[in-house]
Amino acid sequence: MRRLLGGVAAFGTAVALLGGSVGTAQAEEPDYRIRLDAELGLPLPGSTLQQPYFFARLDGPVGDTGPRDYVFTYDFSEIADFVDVKVRSVDDHCAIAGTKMICRETVEGEDTLIGVPELRAATGSKNGQSGTLRVVGESEGITVQGASTLVRVGGPDLAAVRVDLKERPAVGEVQRPRFAFVNKGTLPAQGVLLALTTTRGMELPRTAGNCEYADLPGPARTGFALCAFEGTFEPGSTYRIDRGMELKTLERAFVDQLGYGFHEDTPAERERLRDGLTFTRGTGPSVALEKVGAGTRSTDLYIWDNQGWYEPQAVNTADFQAVGDVAEGEKGETVTVDLGFRNNGPAWVTGGSGGDPRTVGGVQFTVPAGTRVTSYPKGCGGYSADGKNWIGDKPGAPVYRCMFGEFVLEDERHELPFELTIEKGVENSKGEIRVVSFYYGGHSRHDETPDNDKAAVVVNPKDVPPGDTTGGSTGGSSGGSATGGSAGGSSAGPVTGGSTGGPATGSANGGLAATGSSALVAGLGAAAVSWRSASSSSRHGCAWRFDGCCVFGTRFDVFFLFFFFLFFYIFYYFFFFF
Repeated sequence: MRRLLGGVAAFGTAVALLGGSVGTAQAEEPDYRIRLDAELGLPLPGSTLQQPYFFARLDGPVGDTGPRDYVFTYDFSEIADFVDVKVRSVDDHCAIAGTKMICRETVEGEDTLIGVPELRAATGSKNGQSGTLRVVGESEGITVQGASTLVRVGGPDLAAVRVDLKERPAVGEVQRPRFAFVNKGTLPAQGVLLALTTTRGMELPRTAGNCEYADLPGPARTGFALCAFEGTFEPGSTYRIDRGMELKTLERAFVDQLGYGFHEDTPAERERLRDGLTFTRGTGPSVALEKVGAGTRSTDLYIWDNQGWYEPQAVNTADFQAVGDVAEGEKGETVTVDLGFRNNGPAWVTGGSGGDPRTVGGVQFTVPAGTRVTSYPKGCGGYSADGKNWIGDKPGAPVYRCMFGEFVLEDERHELPFELTIEKGVENSKGEIRVVSFYYGGHSRHDETPDNDKAAVVVNPKDVPPGDTTGGSTGGSSGGSATGGSAGGSSAGPVTGGSTGGPATGSANGGLAATGSSALVAGLGAAAVSWRSASSSSRHGCAWRFDGCCVFGTRFDVFFLFFFFLFFYIFYYFFFFF
């Protein structure tokens, strides 16, 4: 009874708490806020540098995407003495009155850009003068949280110096670059941050004690480090870390990128760079920045030279493979061919290098004569017979291309089922699936095994040799995938349990299991596999395929196999135990 009453009381408390929290949530207003850059540096008067442009965004709650009328008011009274403020030509909904700029806008979306003033250092302004620009927003029925930004004439400009690293590193090689920058600005930097980013073929060993390391969500960019350096870094001077930081080329490397950049250490900049990631501190001694020379004094406040990148091509290869299939059917029937593409590695391949992203490639399927595509995978499109002209996203094209985006991972697999309607009574009608690529002149730069780039797609085959649809003999290596038309119908799934010819179960010495129950499991398991294979492969006119070959032609053979194992178990059980 005590337990019952306790449970009722706990339930009542939970309901009360839930009701209270729901009531609070309903009473709270939606969260609307304006976001501005935390700081903005202006070139000195008379500078020929490009004037900076800053952004302002209005953030709304998730789901609030409808139009709403706003009034945004910028207050520039603190900077009016040394900054010229104008309305940008594109912001015809804004006007200046005294030391305020007022914009009346209709905004849609959860994260939307809003108008901002144009700012320039006024004639007679002095290096280092600063003040705050503020903005507030109003809209009927809601509260908008305002924002502010520090506006400064002049400032530091931390221009990264290019690092000297190998263009063709070996897999497993560790390099130790010494990162450096020049302060090309007009003011010293009070503290500096070094941010490092790597793609998946490179690693930053976590060894520097004044650096924090994090894993990026990927899949292309995977590693991040943020290193902090205290001190005053004068304009016109060059600074370099006192020893190299480790950079390792991984087994999956091919064309990768290391990004590095220097930033003034401010709370706002730290928050922006950390971006909510989870960090761990380096385990070794700290690295330090040392002054190594002085450069020409400059008034350059140009943020785009704060970054640098290193883009090696590792001594490595990938192996793109096309996976074909066979199907059988009568005129008027619809059959499925389970086509596929896989990268057997060890390298991943990206087309996003050099700031010029492009598609790595994909596969091209030439439809067998006498058949018509009635259904195809998402991401594929129809082309003319020569494969050159796109003819639209619709069934019935003679050729289809399926592209794979800007990168292919080292173990990437794609299953590409196509449904074909047999329009004519055809025998041994052959199509083809092959790898295509637009990757810097072709994928041969990274794929040194072209034999498996093509695979046959055959309808109603006649004397098709085993493995003819697998894309070449190299497709069955360790870590590869099941061959086209294999049991279960998946042409791109990984092989599990080791060799496909080995037993699924058994004793340690390879003989029969010691108990009748285990024998029954083995027998019924084999029969179940046969039945499952029959269900998935019957659309090809074959009850069970093994390694591309038809083992049983009808479901009658499967039932025969089932009862054979059942009889074998009964005989085995009575012979040894009675």
